[in-house]
Amino acid sequence: MHSKVLGVCGAYAGVECCTRAPRNPFSLASLWCVEETDGLAILAGLMFAVHAVASISPGQSVVKLTQVDDLELHEVEDPSKRCAGNVRKLTKATFKPPLPLLGQLPGSILEIARPWEAGTIMTLKLRPGFSITLPGARVIEISKPEWIEYVQKTNFENYVKGDMFQSLMADLFGKSILVTDGAAWKRSRLVTSRIFHINTFKIVVEPVVDQSMYEVLEVLQVAGDEGRDIDFCNLFNRFTLDLFAEMTFGTKLGLLEGNSAVKNEGGEGYSYPEAFCDAFNFSQKHMDSRFDVAVVWQWIQKMNFRATKKMESSCHTIHDHAYTAIDERMSKLSTEDLTADDTLQKDFLGLIMLSHLQKGHTLTRDELRDDSLSLLFAGRDATAQSLSWCFFHLLMNKDIITRIREEAAEILGEDSENVGRVTPDNYRLFTCAYASLLEAFRLHPAVPKNVKFAKANDKIPEGPMIEAGDCLTWSDWQLARDPEVWGPDCGQFIPDRWIDETGNITHFGNFKFHSFNGGPRLCVGMNMAIYIEVKTIVETLQKFDLEFSQGWLENVPMSEEIPGVKTLYPTPQYQPSLTLPMKNPMMISATPRKL
Repeated sequence: MHSKVLGVCGAYAGVECCTRAPRNPFSLASLWCVEETDGLAILAGLMFAVHAVASISPGQSVVKLTQVDDLELHEVEDPSKRCAGNVRKLTKATFKPPLPLLGQLPGSILEIARPWEAGTIMTLKLRPGFSITLPGARVIEISKPEWIEYVQKTNFENYVKGDMFQSLMADLFGKSILVTDGAAWKRSRLVTSRIFHINTFKIVVEPVVDQSMYEVLEVLQVAGDEGRDIDFCNLFNRFTLDLFAEMTFGTKLGLLEGNSAVKNEGGEGYSYPEAFCDAFNFSQKHMDSRFDVAVVWQWIQKMNFRATKKMESSCHTIHDHAYTAIDERMSKLSTEDLTADDTLQKDFLGLIMLSHLQKGHTLTRDELRDDSLSLLFAGRDATAQSLSWCFFHLLMNKDIITRIREEAAEILGEDSENVGRVTPDNYRLFTCAYASLLEAFRLHPAVPKNVKFAKANDKIPEGPMIEAGDCLTWSDWQLARDPEVWGPDCGQFIPDRWIDETGNITHFGNFKFHSFNGGPRLCVGMNMAIYIEVKTIVETLQKFDLEFSQGWLENVPMSEEIPGVKTLYPTPQYQPSLTLPMKNPMMISATPRKL
């Protein structure tokens, strides 16, 4: 779970994530109304939030709770010549006392569109760590590598996602690896991790990625020939959904084919691929909105008939897609010959079935559905969004594009179409593209915030005392902008920080660079994602010259600067959600290169 509204004022909007429901029957974040809630979220928030009085406690122990004042933000004109007028800079912070009953609530409402900036400002101000209390509940901020490692690795068994997290996501994710704890999680993790080996790359991943990459390049070619700009965010969303759907179930959606291939956001399609894409996007957005109303989400759902009905329809569409593939596979193969049939090794679903059988597990439709869909959902957003952020930074640093092309020419040859391509065997050789991608992942982690709940009392070494039921939260977005972790240039896009003196990729450990999680929950598909994205970066830049559409950079809303965190240029605003998508389309023109 995450917190989408972390106000500088200290009214932590993610307090809904506390699992002790009887002690915390409300959510400040419910004041953020998204389209699907039709205003009911605001109603619920106002009913409950007036009882909240937020308190923040600076200091290492994070135990003594004292109120601190609200931060008042002052806007000044941004000095950047390239992005003038579309970014604000925070230059001064003053404190104001909390209001009776409402506490820091009014200030938190002002920060609903910029939770990660607000959280970073507060954390840098109150380091190391702080706690926020609500009636009967406590949230503890632990965005420090050593503390995260203790929670996620050293004492892993004591910190769980919790029942509320699972209930919020169960109708879509079921009991998948993304939401479960304990024995259920271990079973799914073991099965899922076993499918990611070199044979999987060769048999399942590489052929599908090659074909999908060809289709992406065709989309760019057509758009370039017709002089049309492309929304790269939408393009990558379609590319990765098509890609992961085919790798998972062996069936192609065709989201990059025909007219839909170059369609920017704004129009609704009526074909099955478009319907599936719409169901996929809506279900995630709607599920995200549930975190805003926390323990009252089921009450809200009963009143919000339209969104509830659409969510049910979306889940039905997604689950039916999985069931169709599962039933077809089960009907063709008997239990005795499943392990010997080559068809089981052609997609993730087949490999999951094979892994279950080798472990002596009974195959069930729902378990196969949950395991397979977890790969689809985890892979699509993380891959698409990190590609979008990486291409933004590359277009802001054309010298890095030149280096990527020169490196690719040296590895593959000048005429890459006939000489070679990026493969699972050679993708690590593209050091500059690899480093650029890691730097984009660092600054724009796919999951910007996460939480765990304590099962028992504990003490984090050189950190806070923890009580059973406490909610512990950290932000990888914030961690990337901490000068004590990444140095004074932490806010800048510098791929060379990932390249050592020998010219090889350097590693910082999974808890300093935490974008792929860490400990037992380390992302099982990390290497696959990096391969796909390095291939996309290299092969796109080899064949096309890319430029932001005329006027896009000057007009797209940009994120603000954070005091004490130096940047060379602002980045586009993100959309607060479970993941980290850009808020607005990223319009780019592609011109075929003359090699």
